[in-house]
Amino acid sequence: MKFGQAAVKLLEHYGVDTVFGIPGVHTIELYRGLDETGISSIPARHEQGSGFMADGYARVSGKPGVCLLISGPGVLNALTPMAQAWHDSVPMLVLASTTETALLGRNRGPLHDIPDQAGLVGKLTSPSVTVTDPEQYAQVLAEIWQGFRTGRPRPAHIAIPIDILAKEVGTIAPVLLPAPAPGWTPAQIREAAGLLRTASRPVILAGGGALLAADQLIRLAERFDAPVVATTNAKGIIPEGHPLSASNTLPFTGTQAELREADVVVAIGTEFSETETIYTGSPVRIGGRIIRIDVDPAQLDAPFTATVGLVGRAETVVAALLDATADLPPAAHDGAARAAAMRSAIQWTEASRAHMPWLDALAAATPQDTITVLDSTQLAYTAQQYVPHSTPGTWIASYGLGTLGAAIPMAVGARIAAPDKHVLAIAGDGGSLFTLTELASAVDRRSQLTVVLWDNAGYGEIRDSFDRAHATRVDTEVTAVDHVRIAEGFGARSSRVEDPEAFGRALKESYEHDGVSVIVATAPDMPAGVRR
Repeated sequence: MKFGQAAVKLLEHYGVDTVFGIPGVHTIELYRGLDETGISSIPARHEQGSGFMADGYARVSGKPGVCLLISGPGVLNALTPMAQAWHDSVPMLVLASTTETALLGRNRGPLHDIPDQAGLVGKLTSPSVTVTDPEQYAQVLAEIWQGFRTGRPRPAHIAIPIDILAKEVGTIAPVLLPAPAPGWTPAQIREAAGLLRTASRPVILAGGGALLAADQLIRLAERFDAPVVATTNAKGIIPEGHPLSASNTLPFTGTQAELREADVVVAIGTEFSETETIYTGSPVRIGGRIIRIDVDPAQLDAPFTATVGLVGRAETVVAALLDATADLPPAAHDGAARAAAMRSAIQWTEASRAHMPWLDALAAATPQDTITVLDSTQLAYTAQQYVPHSTPGTWIASYGLGTLGAAIPMAVGARIAAPDKHVLAIAGDGGSLFTLTELASAVDRRSQLTVVLWDNAGYGEIRDSFDRAHATRVDTEVTAVDHVRIAEGFGARSSRVEDPEAFGRALKESYEHDGVSVIVATAPDMPAGVRR
């Protein structure tokens, strides 16, 4: 068989069942025989869409998202999704062709050639390797998968020259690597447990790295009567109705005061990124001792130095803490009252208050286990803080990198990962135009997907930012004129709604429709004189 065919077959060993991409002349050998494997291929309309689909698929399935891309423009088109995956610690493999071996780095101008593809992509991936023989490929793939499973997940890139892809090879056997040693010691676990045993006002701060430890985290919170604050990527890690849930209130005064007053803060899988508090712009300050749990040792002292730093996957480390404190009865530290105080001390902007009737309608109409994917749009910004959500790993808000246009293709990937769940994407009329062509990919799937387009005639948040800066608006009023007809042209069912009541009815109907529904919602602050 050809090297390209053998390379894809080896992916099956690692549990890959879906790949995303757009086939091209340079990747025929990667697609050769794909129909004879157990791997499904999902075509996008643009490689950026492929990358975002792989990202959404990975977040929902828990398995790495895989892209098959052509060299040069295909890889370059996917750089933004790679950067987003890097920012949000999402496992993604980009398996790509590259220039034939004899012309690599020669600057002779062959088709799709770019200088040092692996070096360029290596700024956003780890590793990024040009592979030239089967044994090297098997070793690199084993190392990548071990990193996905035991380290901080990052996107990875393997480039294979087109002449190597076409070489005849035998079956490529997987390489088995020894399991890495734990990054923490029993002594460190005992030290962290000691801090918790003597704490009188503990708080748990859960980031996206804690999602797989949701059950253990709740047990830890209940044992020490510690309120749980969730970051953007951890929304839903503890049910909203749980008395210890402080929800994702990190930007607000009540939660920030509690973090300053807590004598022990257990920070699990969080970078303390500035994007977590962007709603108010108020930075987090920690007043007491900190137990940091993170798979990435570089995070243990940034931006706050850990009193005790535990390197490892959250589910493993929290389980060890539970074992080390199993002799303790449940503590009583007014955790429920403190969590309630945090939930009540929220300072909403007037813009967010205008969104609330719409979001109340959305929450009432949307099934509880719906996977929700947010784009960068004003309705979504308020939803992130306001809408209750109680299922870990099903609320996706990729606000680390903060790109526009990610939600629609990410929702397609999420739907493929969870075909039995409802999926909702919330995007803006301006940002949706970045990847609106992926509506065609969604329609091709012939399954439920609801897309809400918040229509404020352009880039509403940027428009408001100009106003706050007392600068004259420039290029913020852009429009596609008629999003309803555009969506219908892709084969989606579409309608425009003008008020929250109609919005709620349209949402309920969309969840019952076995296909793609696009709901264009006219924002209450739509600029005057815009024709719709």
